[in-house]
Amino acid sequence: MDLNKELNQNLYNDKKLLLGVSGGPDSMLLLNYFKDKNIIVCHVNYCVREDSYNDENIVREFCKNNNIKLEVLNLKNHSYKGNFENEARKLRYEFYQKVYLENNCDFLLLAHHKDDFLETAIMQKESKRFNLYYGIKKENFLWGMNIVRPFVDMFWKKDILNLCTTFNLKYALDYTNELDLYSRNKVRNRLKKLSETNKEKMYLNYVEENSKNALLETQILKLYEEWKNSNFDCDFILRNKALANYLIYAFIHKHYDEVKLSSRKINSIYQFIVSNNRTSKYKLNDFVILKKIKNKLLINE
Repeated sequence: MDLNKELNQNLYNDKKLLLGVSGGPDSMLLLNYFKDKNIIVCHVNYCVREDSYNDENIVREFCKNNNIKLEVLNLKNHSYKGNFENEARKLRYEFYQKVYLENNCDFLLLAHHKDDFLETAIMQKESKRFNLYYGIKKENFLWGMNIVRPFVDMFWKKDILNLCTTFNLKYALDYTNELDLYSRNKVRNRLKKLSETNKEKMYLNYVEENSKNALLETQILKLYEEWKNSNFDCDFILRNKALANYLIYAFIHKHYDEVKLSSRKINSIYQFIVSNNRTSKYKLNDFVILKKIKNKLLINE
């Protein structure tokens, strides 16, 4: 396999890239592949694990040795409240966005792989949340950033570990990923018991389901653009009641990626949108408030 060709590196020749690098094997391999491009590296030290500075030092050493600009967010004095995973994700993406915009970056590259895709798809399926796409998209636009995940349809975790050995890359291992502290960890540990053949079969089943949904998604996105052109007029939802839930799903996930949507929650949002109250608020979660001003939805980013 010609990895440079597979990763479409030529697409990034004249682009400024921001890489999110944790110090783990996935992101260190990504960093190694793109080290000769015009890149900036972001690292977040959550200061939750006692050995988290080992991760940071690995990233610092690599960037220093390769003359790569590094930005570090240290959360030593941060007090976490509520769900750690959700809050950590919000802090991480806010930091990425700040550096991305300040440096006029063209793309944010992240190191999600096929195991991450499968874990996410299973969690989505088991939660019975409303979805048009299962897993993690290779490319999307969130938080004002063009996000690309080069490994998400290429490598399993074991492939990444083997490649890190091949390139003699230093990396850190987060022992908390092995503990059943979070829902994702529980799914990850279940998948470890499956054969490679069964994992690949599950992965391809989700890819096939996504392909079947693609036609509907195309229709929804076309209609969404019309809604967007109306400045998200709430009456538009009433006029397109048959596809209203899909439009609401698209709106939320285009602007508020950290929000989890069940069918029940989407129905509740629908009632908020079509209510006679032309100016009101709706709490999506602890971090995001959806606002309706003069019967138009307001994007609050």
